[in-house]
Amino acid sequence: MHPIFVVLLDGLADRAHDSLGGHTANEVADTPNLDRLAATGSCGLIYGVGPGRAPSSEIAHWAMLGYMPEEFPGRAVLEAVGAEQDVDPEHVLAFAALRPAERRPDGLWLTGRPGKAGEDEDDAAELVAACAGLDVDDLRFELTHVRRGEAILRVFPDADDRVTDSDAFFKDRYPVLRPQAQVPEAERTARAAEAWTRTTMELLAGHPVNERRASDGRTPLNVITLKWWGRKRESPTFTERHGLHGGFLGDSGFLLGLARTIGLEPLHVPETGDPPADLRARIELGRQRLDEGDTFVFSHLKA
Repeated sequence: MHPIFVVLLDGLADRAHDSLGGHTANEVADTPNLDRLAATGSCGLIYGVGPGRAPSSEIAHWAMLGYMPEEFPGRAVLEAVGAEQDVDPEHVLAFAALRPAERRPDGLWLTGRPGKAGEDEDDAAELVAACAGLDVDDLRFELTHVRRGEAILRVFPDADDRVTDSDAFFKDRYPVLRPQAQVPEAERTARAAEAWTRTTMELLAGHPVNERRASDGRTPLNVITLKWWGRKRESPTFTERHGLHGGFLGDSGFLLGLARTIGLEPLHVPETGDPPADLRARIELGRQRLDEGDTFVFSHLKA
């Protein structure tokens, strides 16, 4: 069996445009290396979840690696595993994000996120800690901070993960949303999640950190949104499913968590802002891994 080296250029796909004569940027660009690979290899088109459906990044990667939708644990689980946190199969997880928001006539609208460094990071960690352990309707809500006000929320016991996001994702199109149950069995968890969100907003509004930020003319961090609900699910390892073993090269926490979840070795290779150098680093590490006996290497680059 020949080893497999997947080089994923995430986001390279494009759409045709009139300014390019009805072609995509990739079609008009000078790409001799990609052209050579295409001419000497096998080409095809993969529908990750079906024609006409644009999957999220986590669902797309899950499908590319040969796993089924019903096996998917939810991105919050992958984020937690990527952050090297323990995941209890009895817990429902959601990805929590502390954000600034302003009240408008039609709802609460997100206006940004904490800064990358400096005082925002410390403020965010303190505010998340203030909301870390709450009980709502006999459900426990626990937060574990990851970075910049982003945290893993664990809900237990007997919670249901089939709950919609309160984070609208497109913050310029929709306000913060009300969690909804996708099935009747999840109604209790959805209503508890809504109550928890309202309670944490009250805690954040009166917290000394936000009072200080407001007095200093800085934006308060006043809402925690929830998304990517899920729970740990059993699935075969990559070796059990495909008979291959190896590593996953990438910079994203959730992708490295995905690798660890299915039994590929997660190998952190940072993205530096120099895409050619980043790609070369991945190619060299991939070559090294194959020389050392890996039968499968997956390289992810988002640039």
